[in-house]
Amino acid sequence: MVAQEFLSFILDGEEYAVPILDVREVRGWSQVRTVPNSPDYLYGVLEIRGEYVPIVDLRKRFAMPPAKINATTVVIVLNDGQDQPLGIIVDAVSEVYALSDDDIKPAPRMSLTIDEAFIVGIAAANNNHVILINLEALFDVTELNQLTKEDALI
Repeated sequence: MVAQEFLSFILDGEEYAVPILDVREVRGWSQVRTVPNSPDYLYGVLEIRGEYVPIVDLRKRFAMPPAKINATTVVIVLNDGQDQPLGIIVDAVSEVYALSDDDIKPAPRMSLTIDEAFIVGIAAANNNHVILINLEALFDVTELNQLTKEDALI
């Protein structure tokens, strides 16, 4: 049984995770440039090595109170399915878990904090439950990148 590794992070006291192979880097907080006329969950853009990366407030995308930037706030820079970068603001990075398909259970059909379409499944790890999120369902990264490119030209 092959295990897949997931990087977990904290949002509003809950633990979420994304596949570690989708993670480009984890960065401490730095100033982000706002983008006019963008979705409310798009915090802005960050220039990383000459590339403008859309930065999303994952709390707002999950209909939670907006992120409060502090010493533990980090940006996880991810690749979407088309190798486009996307940064998500999280409260803190937690663990790396190796999970097999047997470890991952389907999400219950009840209303959680986030829409069930955004959830790949739930896994038990270290006596805790980790919600595995589907980034492609959460964001139209192509659209977000187009917004950030247009803003860079202004």
